[in-house]
Amino acid sequence: MEKKTFVKKELIQKLQAKYPKVLNADIERMVESVFRYLSNQLATGHNIEIRGFGMLKVKTMKPRIARNPKTGEKVEVPAKRKISWKSSKLLNVAINQERKEIDQEKI
Repeated sequence: MEKKTFVKKELIQKLQAKYPKVLNADIERMVESVFRYLSNQLATGHNIEIRGFGMLKVKTMKPRIARNPKTGEKVEVPAKRKISWKSSKLLNVAINQERKEIDQEKI
């Protein structure tokens, strides 16, 4: 089974096909606005929970001493923030089922 990456452009195309009466430019702006809003929330340290889908959390990694594997030299790695993803139970059940699509009513 070949794995395929679903990209933002495909999301926009699917929405355009589903809502033909909405202008394509408006759909693109809406999708861009949603992703920009979510990105800004994460950048300011807020967590994002989308029920039935999952949760994005911002975690702070402590500063540490690492080792360059090529030279063996010690390197200081500063503290940084990273995003952690946890999928919902509903999504976990859905991806482990044989069906290819999740019922919209359940989400």
